[in-house]
Amino acid sequence: MSLRSEIQFLIANLPRTERRAARAAGVGGDWSPAANFNIFAITGGPVKITGLFGHVVAVFAGAVATPLVSLTPTGGVANPLAVIAVAAAFALNSLLGWDGSLTAVSGVLRASPQLGHNQAQDSVGTAATSQGWANPIDVIPGIISIVNAGAADATGQVDWYCTYIPLTPSSLLVAVP
Repeated sequence: MSLRSEIQFLIANLPRTERRAARAAGVGGDWSPAANFNIFAITGGPVKITGLFGHVVAVFAGAVATPLVSLTPTGGVANPLAVIAVAAAFALNSLLGWDGSLTAVSGVLRASPQLGHNQAQDSVGTAATSQGWANPIDVIPGIISIVNAGAADATGQVDWYCTYIPLTPSSLLVAVP
């Protein structure tokens, strides 16, 4: 392999981060009553997700926000990527991170004030743990969405960020407006 080919290969396989900007709450936007909404689309081939988090850009008010991050493969059924988190309100500038587990006890999105982690020495799955991603997830083409499992009148807004590595030359992850 030539040096040029090796450099092109390395560049093609660098991690990339995509941002999905928040939409205003309400009908047709994020957090519409009992409605799910899409945040990212994966096309062309599988990707390796190495990080996914939300940044609260408008304070949540109203009902309890219960987002579930889900993947619906092209032509398939929805699969959870993170277990439901329940919060009466996510504070402004909180980060919603995942602790990396899919068990009933942990694996939830955790709000953390302005940091993607905490400094406690607790175990994964306890309330103070906010972000994991020690083990990336290989994901096939489809739609990553937020399943709105109860925020009937929640009014907060979240910018979502996803860091990924394409696993084929045509693999792509893009934000869904």
